[in-house]
Amino acid sequence: MTREAARSGGRTPAYRELAERINRLAGRDVISRDTIRNLHLGLNQKGLASNPTVETLDWLGRGFGINAGASYFLDDAKAAVVDEQLEQLEKIGELRQALGNDGVVSLLQRASTLSNGSLRVLLALADSLGQVEERAAERNPRPADET
Repeated sequence: MTREAARSGGRTPAYRELAERINRLAGRDVISRDTIRNLHLGLNQKGLASNPTVETLDWLGRGFGINAGASYFLDDAKAAVVDEQLEQLEKIGELRQALGNDGVVSLLQRASTLSNGSLRVLLALADSLGQVEERAAERNPRPADET
């Protein structure tokens, strides 16, 4: 649910929201918010450990935007492929955010003409500068109203 929270502005979807999304995708009622809650808590209707059907797992996967559906939960090889795709999407999202900064865009344009050796030096410099800024921030924290 962490990735889903990242995609929805830092907030994990409510059970109701996820159930509505799944039922809209299915075109019919296939899952309730209570079923999702119980699965999340690991309980079934009788308070025992849950054992969802493959169909329920399939719809849950699709509800989270995973077209592999149930196979994501049941097949480690397919899950690894989907996880890699999700990590790539996260990186693209981070890149889009960085590209909103004119200074980053300008640096990227200049760096695109550098040799691999120079790029390695630039990356090392960026890492060093980041560490210097972190240490400075630890020594001189800003009051909450200045951020």
